[in-house]
Amino acid sequence: MVRRLLAQGSAAVSRLSEAEVSSALARRKREGDLEPGDHVAALAALRADLGRFDVVELVPEVVARVHHLLARHVLGAGDALQLASALALRPGKETAAEFVCWDDRLRAAARAEGFVVLPPK
Repeated sequence: MVRRLLAQGSAAVSRLSEAEVSSALARRKREGDLEPGDHVAALAALRADLGRFDVVELVPEVVARVHHLLARHVLGAGDALQLASALALRPGKETAAEFVCWDDRLRAAARAEGFVVLPPK
C-alpha cells in the first residue's frame, strides 16, 4: 500500500522517520527477527529511499510548531514532530494535502489540522 501511495505523487518525510525506522530495524535485529545481513541491507534501502523523498529537517521552525500541536492534541513528541513536519510543507490550511498514517491518535490530529488522512479507514 505504501508503494502504491508513493507512486501516486511526490512524497515527503520528516527526518525523524529515518531515526524511527532505524530504531525499529535495530530492535528487530536484537530480538532475532532480522539477520545481521538483512539489517545492513534494510538500512541501505532506507538511505536509498530517503534520496527519493523531500526530507523535512528538524529545524527550529518545525520544532516550534510542536508546542501548539501538543496543546491541541493527545500526541507524543515523535508524533507531534511528524505532524509539525507535514505542516511545514503545507502553505496554508486551504491547501489540500495528504498525510499517510496508521496510528489512530496521529490520524485524528492530522485530520483536525486539515489533512486528508490516508489510507481511509
